[in-house]
Amino acid sequence: MSAKSLAAAALLALAISPASGAPAAAIRNPGVYVHLLPRPWLELDPAEAFDTVSLIPVGNVYESLVTYENIKHPGRIIPFLASRVPTRADGLLSADGRIYRFPIRKDVRFQDGRPLTPQDVRYSILRFMLQDGPGGPASLLLEPIFGLSSTRGPDGRLQLGYKEAAAAVRVEGDDVVVELKRPSEQFLKVLAALPLVVSRSWCAEHGEWDGGEASWKRYNGRPDGQSYLDSHMNGTGPFMLETLAPDMLVLARNPHYWRKPAALSEVYLRVVRNPATRLWMLENGDADSAYLEDQNYEDASDISGVRIIDPPYHTSLGETLFFTFAIDPASPYLGSGKLDGDGIPPDFFSDADVRRGFAAAIDYEGYLRRGLGRRGLRANSAFPASLLLKQPKVAPRYDIAAARQDFQRAWGGRLWKRGFTLTLAFNPGSASRRVLADILKAGLAKVNPLFKLRILVLPTERFYDALEAHRLPLFVDGYDPDYPDPLSMALGLLYSGGYYPRAQRFSDPGLDALIEKAETMAGGAQRHDLLRQAIRRAAQDLPQIYTYNPTRMRARRSWVVETAPLQNVNNLNLENSPYFYSLSKR
Repeated sequence: MSAKSLAAAALLALAISPASGAPAAAIRNPGVYVHLLPRPWLELDPAEAFDTVSLIPVGNVYESLVTYENIKHPGRIIPFLASRVPTRADGLLSADGRIYRFPIRKDVRFQDGRPLTPQDVRYSILRFMLQDGPGGPASLLLEPIFGLSSTRGPDGRLQLGYKEAAAAVRVEGDDVVVELKRPSEQFLKVLAALPLVVSRSWCAEHGEWDGGEASWKRYNGRPDGQSYLDSHMNGTGPFMLETLAPDMLVLARNPHYWRKPAALSEVYLRVVRNPATRLWMLENGDADSAYLEDQNYEDASDISGVRIIDPPYHTSLGETLFFTFAIDPASPYLGSGKLDGDGIPPDFFSDADVRRGFAAAIDYEGYLRRGLGRRGLRANSAFPASLLLKQPKVAPRYDIAAARQDFQRAWGGRLWKRGFTLTLAFNPGSASRRVLADILKAGLAKVNPLFKLRILVLPTERFYDALEAHRLPLFVDGYDPDYPDPLSMALGLLYSGGYYPRAQRFSDPGLDALIEKAETMAGGAQRHDLLRQAIRRAAQDLPQIYTYNPTRMRARRSWVVETAPLQNVNNLNLENSPYFYSLSKR
């Protein structure tokens, strides 16, 4: 760590050290903001950041071409780094809905003083797609532009070339032109959620792709942690990276910001894994805001001078149980690897009766009470009700008798007689995951004492590495929409090229066809009917088990003031993550 970093770390220790007997109402360091996180960020490279925690620093340093007008109207798109939003009326969107033209602002600079150019924007879009790291977000643009989920096919070979990509994203004068393979009503929503614009020259100077055809393959699909941008940042946003340590990150006000300077001079993001400690630091005024779970609601509500910030909608899917249909035979979590009571075979979950039995063995009401403090809406499908209304009622119910019947049919009756030993894995990002795991374990034991569940907590990076390598037989994870549209959930959870179906090795051509057709339509009755058909079809196959849509609350001191409470830049506020530019302390 540099001398500057050590000094900043010492300042942080002073700023947030416990202050015994300090009055709760005393505002600490009016220009400095401290936000508490439950776990560290995974990525700082905007072409790789895909999880909610990583997008907090990324979304406050980097910016998007267009953005959402506000959180209550996520369908309304307004200009941001682009000076206009393409429409058919103004001629910036072609009549067939495939060619978008984005005029780029001329008064924007990166934090190091370099001017933003159309070439930087073009490079950023190409880099976002062509870098395509393991488990990264590249599919968000590859899908609408090329109809692909990845630059690589199932065999690992490239299925997209540089010339094709360069022709689809080009610069004409002061405009960046993006040409889609087919019309996509969601394309602008996707762009509005992506803080992706980086400096081409700065990236090239620090060993990243130079934007040319000769070198791009070296950066395609490279392992996590090899990007210079994972530890260094240079965006056009209101803040810039000042200090980086394993459990602490400091952002400083960007002096070159193109809008009015941020009210806050510094923002401290500190990882505090224990929710009780986060509550205590809020109470003492050692933190300005913190991520908390719904089970902490009553404790947080009792603290004088602390406000609960709930999102206006339940947009998060919440904790979900995922089955891996074809587990890697080399997985260390298969036990004996056979259906003999001491393990499971790699294709254990290919039997639909096994999946149905698991769904019926979960005490959903018990999880709502113990895991979410009764704050949550029952998840009926992969789509939160706020994103898709009038859903068919297909959510599984807790029914031990039905679970016994399902398991007695499974594997020709052999499973019931022999039992199994199975590993359920999750990362420590949410305390409610442990509650869900314990409830499932108890439910399976009620069904049959021969059904044994081992609970495994993996560090976040190891968890996702194992998940993407198909080594986790059964795992729990949460899911938030990448952009405010039900297609985000469909593509991420049900479409064969989506992140989780690829990890699960789940594929249903019928589901794919419904989702692909819905993707070409604007929001309307026909599109929603297609998605409701997808819900019914998925309920028959049951690739995942949904529990409750949580509130995703945030708690903060009453001295925090929002200057633009409805602002939803980079989709941060939809997920109830802080956009620090809109905050001040008074």
